[in-house]
Amino acid sequence: MALPLRIIFDFSCPYCYIAWGFVQKLKETIDLADDWVGWEIHPDLPKGGRMIQDVVPGIVFSERVEKLNALGEPAGLVPGNKLLVPNTRLALQGLEFARDNGKVQEWVAEVYKTSYVLDQNIGDIEVLIGIARQIGLDIAAFEQAVASERYLPILLKADQECMDKQLEWVPTIFSGTEKVLEGALTYEVFEKTLVAMSALKR
Repeated sequence: MALPLRIIFDFSCPYCYIAWGFVQKLKETIDLADDWVGWEIHPDLPKGGRMIQDVVPGIVFSERVEKLNALGEPAGLVPGNKLLVPNTRLALQGLEFARDNGKVQEWVAEVYKTSYVLDQNIGDIEVLIGIARQIGLDIAAFEQAVASERYLPILLKADQECMDKQLEWVPTIFSGTEKVLEGALTYEVFEKTLVAMSALKR
């Protein structure tokens, strides 16, 4: 039986990207049913985003790069080089459109690739349209859904849930009602926790 995971995340968070990479790696050996739930952690960002030094004043770039890239290395990820913190509202609404069309996993993977590997601004609707086209979504329906903010209430509901639960970090990972992991994690901790939980499900 697959271990259910409900992962609260935002595309702007490098630790969430790392968690996504860890989940993909673990899927090679254990059965995981991962559900990705968007929480917009920087709703005040302009559509063009902001550079990391403006979002986190006093940040030391070299330390950030070293820490993030070391954490991501077991999954082959290099998240530390991303300097733009994007506005993710449109990307998270796109996630819900993808969910309705059975392509959550494809959307999350392609948005992360576009943001962290290709270093494009996922706050740009044209970039998101390109992602939607890449994974085979109906472009006209996608554009209409995002332009009308059809899925914004879902984002707001998730935000309220996270506040009600007094969550402090992304990613925060639940299995059922149990909070099992949160924040910046090494692969060793991630693997040990989920492998043990998966064994209990058998």
